Amino acid sequence: MENTQSTERPLPLRQADDDTWEVENSPDKWTRCETKEDAMTISNAPLILEKSFKTVYPDENVAAELEATAAVLEQYNIGFGSRFFRVRAKVVRCEDIDN
Repeated sequence: MENTQSTERPLPLRQADDDTWEVENSPDKWTRCETKEDAMTISNAPLILEKSFKTVYPDENVAAELEATAAVLEQYNIGFGSRFFRVRAKVVRCEDIDN
């Protein structure tokens, strides 16, 4: 029997004094987000990534989640994460990652 429980956790979130939302994307490094939805997307990135490794390919729904996460990561200048999520989306779609 396969273990389907997640081993990943969302990244920590907090609401700042000025009512903006922040995500801790590395120890003691908080990224301030324009909206709560953006903060939640970044926070849930580890869960989406884990889902991509557990899915049966091709899976357009998971690929779309990866692309949406990549777009938000790029918006907040988290470039490596954005590029990685875009490549994972191609893998999940069974596309050539070199193009």
